[in-house]
Amino acid sequence: MVNKEFGITGIGNSIVDIIVQVEDDFLLEHNLRKGMMSLVDLDGIQNLEKKFKIETTVSGGSVANSIVCMSQNEINSAFIGKVADDDLGSAFINGLNKEGVQFGSSQFSDTEKTGRCIVMVSKDAQRTMSTYLGISQKLNEKDINEDLIKKSKILYLEGYLWDLDDAQSAIRKSISIAKVNGTKIAFSVSDVFCIERFKESFLEIIKNDCDIVFANEEEIKALTGGSNIDEDLNTLMNEDKILAITKGEQGALIISQNNKYEISSEKIDNLVDTTGAGDIFAAGFLEYLIKNYEIQECGKRGIQLASKIIQQYGARF
Repeated sequence: MVNKEFGITGIGNSIVDIIVQVEDDFLLEHNLRKGMMSLVDLDGIQNLEKKFKIETTVSGGSVANSIVCMSQNEINSAFIGKVADDDLGSAFINGLNKEGVQFGSSQFSDTEKTGRCIVMVSKDAQRTMSTYLGISQKLNEKDINEDLIKKSKILYLEGYLWDLDDAQSAIRKSISIAKVNGTKIAFSVSDVFCIERFKESFLEIIKNDCDIVFANEEEIKALTGGSNIDEDLNTLMNEDKILAITKGEQGALIISQNNKYEISSEKIDNLVDTTGAGDIFAAGFLEYLIKNYEIQECGKRGIQLASKIIQQYGARF
């Protein structure tokens, strides 16, 4: 067995997040679905950038957010993604390195720029995202760092990867490497927007490849097409999987070994921004799983960290 020197390696979009505040009228005016993610081109993202007072920027991306949080909590972590040979690409890598995360790729010269996401936060703390994937959409099999996956206890994948042109073959390669080398596979379905387009592919990977699955209630409904979450879960589960479902103010539901664990939410004094709450929940859950805590404690850790992150802007501590 290969020495598992890394707790986790994540593969995901390398995205610089730009956090802004918006009114609901702005979302309606620009035909943006509240609480959802939509893809735009470079012109589109640059036009949006001109309309806002920017609150903060941070090197982001769903899995990258989780990986950084885990590194902050003493999990040896790595990340595989694709950035351009530009200022934002350098900033993205430096941001990970400063947090102790090993970046398992290189910068590439290309006509595409490093990806970015405008995260529009409403007064009710809902976040609506417009994303320019840039060069990250060119992630391919050659970018997969086989050595990092071999040496990791967990490989963590995000549903947003399915939007990338060559990423599905890269995902298949990474899953194959993980299975051969005893690396567990965790998967976040990411967004209802993704499920609507890649439902069958998502169901296949969940049923056949994943050991740990993260989703919220709306995403579970979108996956199963049902309205009763308890009945719907039977179509996704077997006794070998862990399913972690976030339920907003109602906390979380963890299913493992045919047991269900309801995890209570924590009191929120100042709800500011739900950006990255799911990413940070996953980070806390996986952190404790790697540290060999009981499943219920993993869920509590996820809720604890997610409750903290939503009381500030952005998805980084």
